[in-house]
Amino acid sequence: MLQESPPVLAPSANAAGVVFASGERFFVRRVPLSPDGDIDTQIELALEAFSPFPATQLYYGFRTNAARTEALIFAAYRKNFSLEETAAWADAAAVMPAFAVWLRTDSARPAGITLREEGERLEAIVWDGNSDLPAAILARTTEGTGRDDLIAEARRQGGLDANVPVKTFSSAVEVVRDKRDLILRLDSGGVEARFDAIALGQADIRDKEVLRDRRRTFRRDRLIWRGFAAVLIGLAACAVLELGRAGTRIWLNGRQAALDARQPLVKKIDQARNMAQRLEEISMQRLLPFEMLNALNNKRPDGLEFSSVTTKGLWQLDLRGQAGNAQETSTFESDIRQLAGIEKVNVLEKSTRDGVTVFRYEINFKPGWYRAGDGA
Repeated sequence: MLQESPPVLAPSANAAGVVFASGERFFVRRVPLSPDGDIDTQIELALEAFSPFPATQLYYGFRTNAARTEALIFAAYRKNFSLEETAAWADAAAVMPAFAVWLRTDSARPAGITLREEGERLEAIVWDGNSDLPAAILARTTEGTGRDDLIAEARRQGGLDANVPVKTFSSAVEVVRDKRDLILRLDSGGVEARFDAIALGQADIRDKEVLRDRRRTFRRDRLIWRGFAAVLIGLAACAVLELGRAGTRIWLNGRQAALDARQPLVKKIDQARNMAQRLEEISMQRLLPFEMLNALNNKRPDGLEFSSVTTKGLWQLDLRGQAGNAQETSTFESDIRQLAGIEKVNVLEKSTRDGVTVFRYEINFKPGWYRAGDGA
């Protein structure tokens, strides 16, 4: 039987600067995690496995369970959002779908379906009773699907029978701040999800590199502000001590002058360090097909030819070619295995026919190999 919550007459204003992206544009998956591994890397690998688009073409976020053994990933194709929509995200505290209100991680919920209706939007949340996180989330508009059809689809996706209860809400999502945490909650029904700074950064769907830059800028500005506040406190202390001991005041003023004189140097050092860090990140992430091919070409015997070269990911090449004799392929294989930048070489094919040796190698370069100075 459907359990109705009291209707809401008007939605609450979002005073915390959170922008809610349309939930029906997202596809949602719950994936397992290794709690000891890097979460961001595992999420990107999971996206590559089930998404039809690479992570760079997606707006995505995620929420892990309390044990960090599972994550619920929600992702949308970037071209589904207009420039006008994304322009409004720049100054937002966070951007996420409204169904993030169901991503609480305090305990597993019993098997069932939760349906939330707000205007022309419907959300069906599927719980399988085995996890803090939903097994599936279906967001639709009333124009695209009916209430009963959405519930039936939720049952199918969750593998739930017809006796599993459905609880409905007609509540808007409101956002409040509690110290440094951000809380999403329904304005009726007692449902809420709390996000600390780390969880909020993970759930924010905006470009992850941009968010990392913003966090670095925020931390730097906070350190500068704390330094500035410390200087003001020092000056106030100096003013108090100046009334009693003129000698101490002179010494403090001298120390303050020395600190002020070093501020431009400190700022330049910070800027150089930030730029070096940024360049390091860029060099680690960009594809270098010509550089990899050039490193291999330097070891190619004259009688050996490349027929095709295909990249696989950032650090792998699929190399096909032929040689006049098998010795040249063996020499080439031995030489490239000894390159400092090569992690491993897999021989996928090597055969000789009519005096011509045909080969195919799968060559893995070490991440960051090109920064070593001499290529490979």
